Amino acid sequence: MSIKWVIAIVPTELLEQLERKLATVHAPDLTITRVKGYGEYKNFFSSDLTSVHTKVEIFADEADVEAITNAIVEVGKSTVPGAGIVAAVPVEKLLHLHIESK
Repeated sequence: MSIKWVIAIVPTELLEQLERKLATVHAPDLTITRVKGYGEYKNFFSSDLTSVHTKVEIFADEADVEAITNAIVEVGKSTVPGAGIVAAVPVEKLLHLHIESK
């Protein structure tokens, strides 16, 4: 079984809609973090050019990654710069701390 780490940076206002969509594709677990930064879009109205977004992290079986990333893209797609990103990264090792199992 191969595990992937799906990471998405999305506008915070899309979070509720994204959570509902991810539930339909059986995303197993997710972590949500408020993040600040800049990339393609820079906030020239901020003293440090950054804007606030939400980072969603999901560890999933490789077989489920396509459906998960498609769900994120479906909710987040936009023609506006800075709409967000999504990536899937291989995971070498994943342990559950409460039972030390793989």
